[in-house]
Amino acid sequence: MRFTPLFALALALPCALALAAELPIPPVPDKQPAPPFPQTPPGAGVRMLMPGFTVRELPVKLTSLNNVEYAPDGRLFAGGYDGRFHLLRDSDGDGLEDKVDTFSPEPGANYPLGMIVKDGVPYAVLSDEVVRWRDANGDGVPDTRETVAKGFDDAELMNAPYLNHRRVDSSMALAAGPDGALYVTMGNAGYNNAYWHDKQGVAHYSPEKRRGCLLRILPGGKVEQLCSGLRYIMSLQFNRRGDLFGTDQEGATWVPNGNPLDELLHIEAGRHYGFPPRHPRWLPNVVDEPSVFDYGPQHESTCGFRFNGPSPGRGRFGPEFWSDDAIVTGASRGKLWRTKLAKTAAGYVARTDLFARIGLMAVDCAISPAGDLVVCCHTGAPDWGNGPKGEGRIFKISYTDKTVPQPVLTWPASETETVVAFDRPLDAAAWSGTAKTTAIEAGHCVSAADRLETIRPGYAVVKMQLRQPRAAIAVQGARLGEDGRSVIFETAPRVNSVNYALSIGGTLDLAHDLSGVAAEWSGACGERWKGWLPHPDFIAAREFTRASSAHDVLWRNIATPGALTLRCQLDLWQMLIPATQPTSKLDYTPEPETVTVVWKSDAALQLDAPGAQVERISERESRLTVAAPRENHWQPLSVTVATPARTLDVSFFTTRDARPRALPVRRFLVPFAQPASPDDLTRTIPEIAGGNWSAGRALFNGKAACATCHQFRGEGVRVGPELGNLIHRDYASVLKDIVDPNAIINPDAVGYMVTMRDGSAIIGTRFAETDAELQIAQPGGAVAKIKKSDITKTEPMSVSLMPLGLDKALTKEELRDLMTYLLTEEVAPAGKPAPQGAAK
Repeated sequence: MRFTPLFALALALPCALALAAELPIPPVPDKQPAPPFPQTPPGAGVRMLMPGFTVRELPVKLTSLNNVEYAPDGRLFAGGYDGRFHLLRDSDGDGLEDKVDTFSPEPGANYPLGMIVKDGVPYAVLSDEVVRWRDANGDGVPDTRETVAKGFDDAELMNAPYLNHRRVDSSMALAAGPDGALYVTMGNAGYNNAYWHDKQGVAHYSPEKRRGCLLRILPGGKVEQLCSGLRYIMSLQFNRRGDLFGTDQEGATWVPNGNPLDELLHIEAGRHYGFPPRHPRWLPNVVDEPSVFDYGPQHESTCGFRFNGPSPGRGRFGPEFWSDDAIVTGASRGKLWRTKLAKTAAGYVARTDLFARIGLMAVDCAISPAGDLVVCCHTGAPDWGNGPKGEGRIFKISYTDKTVPQPVLTWPASETETVVAFDRPLDAAAWSGTAKTTAIEAGHCVSAADRLETIRPGYAVVKMQLRQPRAAIAVQGARLGEDGRSVIFETAPRVNSVNYALSIGGTLDLAHDLSGVAAEWSGACGERWKGWLPHPDFIAAREFTRASSAHDVLWRNIATPGALTLRCQLDLWQMLIPATQPTSKLDYTPEPETVTVVWKSDAALQLDAPGAQVERISERESRLTVAAPRENHWQPLSVTVATPARTLDVSFFTTRDARPRALPVRRFLVPFAQPASPDDLTRTIPEIAGGNWSAGRALFNGKAACATCHQFRGEGVRVGPELGNLIHRDYASVLKDIVDPNAIINPDAVGYMVTMRDGSAIIGTRFAETDAELQIAQPGGAVAKIKKSDITKTEPMSVSLMPLGLDKALTKEELRDLMTYLLTEEVAPAGKPAPQGAAK
């Protein structure tokens, strides 16, 4: 939607508007890992999963970049993780930007997280500020910095002791709206304290407060708060319809049902997007808005994205049917996705294809006026990489061979047939023998080209994903379809509702699942069409089958007299209830939903759903209602629509919220699909076998001295990182933090040495900061409140506050016991409660 009037919860506060040339005083820099860094493995660049594309790396040497964006004239702007800003240009006409002008050369911790180019001028969002750089002398290089908006943050929250105060806990993503306003998201700031409990147990979170929200900054300076429940939006983009979307990152590692997966959100005024999620005690009056698309398996770290062209100043990347798709980067596992969106009467529906793998952390992307895709990457390991001083890598992907057939859609035609449709005729000779060079793999956590995944974050859930069974599906034959633009693979029977990855000839990698509907059209004169649709809603189905010649036939047929019958199974489990992370538990039982699915057409329709309540509203509308849907209990149905028909609209509402919403593709399963065996969620850590949890707790608070700097299970003080998510991490990554605390310094816990005018020094981590005062948390928990006028120098420490050698100070058995306490829940004897401080 286009944001117009302010919704009921909106706040209207002025922010300072200025065209100021002076630089703002940045916060104390966050020191991160320093060079030299481990060498990036060879071959860590971009691997395209389909032919026709050329990948080149820009011949520039820069540190890590957070943002890239093109101007309409082809200039490429880049915002650095170190706070510097650069202009990249092609000096020799070879299509690669090779010349760098660093127009804002001073590094600092007030780094950009969002950047746009508006009217040829680069804008960036910093902490509580939007700035831009103008080219005053006309040489093409920006040289004058101006403050566009400042002071839109909430002063009370900026120093609230129950919130985090890192760079990402302030303003993050930035977009320029079609209404002339600037749109800015605010970080949640309570990733580890979702409902903002203080030390007395009082919860301070409210959707009206200025964190985890979207702000609209009008040209006159008025600030409106439009929605809530956002976690950490990494990119904001308007599509060609003027609707706003954002990529949000998973948060279930800290909150069991808070953003279980990385998301693409359609951001609308008045909605709450699920972080923190609804809670019967702490947040009972919100509805958790589902995402448009979830990127899985868990821990992908969706970051930058762009809507594909063609649009003013932006070309189209890839073939014509990729127009307007969202190109999305995944940092933690090095992925590039293409998400196609369809706007139905009830909202957006999406389907996604993975089109590239990268052996680096893909953080942002931009599309040039010529239609090339530029991707900037951080080096190092997830989650934080090598930090601001790490090597930045930039790749340019060009669509160079436009004659090569491109895959449009892959679907399950039957229990034993898989169809891959292409955008142009295929050479029969080139596809002979394809069955022998095709492999199909099946599993819950299977994705296209998993063999190319070389980086992944160190979480227990990721280890669990890798442990899940993967089955090879025998390929028994392959033939061209009657349209000459599709390949039909004959396989052993497969009915489990999991993911299926195809590797074809070593040059094409695709994936599909068993979502969709079986479709059959019968004409008045005996004509017939039989096939598959990705979604029953005509708007979604037309968009998702664009460039598939087999489906073009169907869309012509339904404009003539006849009848179209769709058959599928409906998965209505947890429609507006966020999923809970595997192995995690809620402290309450969500109230069950009653779900109603509405089917409406401009022609007569007949709905049949055995076992469900079906209400016929009129000849052209019927409703299906299921009370308390259960997991893996799917509702079979069939719907027959008389043709000619132009529309079939499908939506749902529940007892939680009567507003209509579109059903995601994954909610519809083909008639032959069956629930697969559940994942193996057991967690085995052989390294701590025989460990003593209680002894580990005593070590944490005693000999190991962890509690002097860390909070965990309600004990200790917070100087270093809060450790509440360790139970979700794997043994190797936690042990590495203990053995070598300098290897990866958490940006939340950088140490500083503050030198005073009297020559004394204070060491600790930055706790809070105002214009006049700096607060430093010291080992043991004391917070030093220092007047800035008394400070001569504040320097980030080159090493962690955590001492080396902790593992050497403990015996082998003590280290095992400490790791047992950090990585597992205590199992209390029957009838005996867990001890005070144990995780609940």
